[in-house]
Amino acid sequence: MKKSMAVLGVIFGLAAGSANAGDADILKQMDVRACQAQAQVQSKEEGEKTQKACECEIENTDYEALSEAKKKGDLAKIQKINQEAKEACAE
Repeated sequence: MKKSMAVLGVIFGLAAGSANAGDADILKQMDVRACQAQAQVQSKEEGEKTQKACECEIENTDYEALSEAKKKGDLAKIQKINQEAKEACAE
């Protein structure tokens, strides 16, 4: 659980750092890179599971809306978008 929270913090931090660019494609690429980095530090089996979960969340994230929310500093909207992507993958 601690590991997941730490990784989540890193991912959120990376995505937030690129918010100034305001570009949905940049946000998506940052998430892809964070996902790949996370998978590389795990065992092969765990890394594959992580990679699949990350890819699902990336596919289900509305990066245009996320970019706009980040520009506005709307933390509630950012959390909602991220939560919706996670829920879409939990099914």
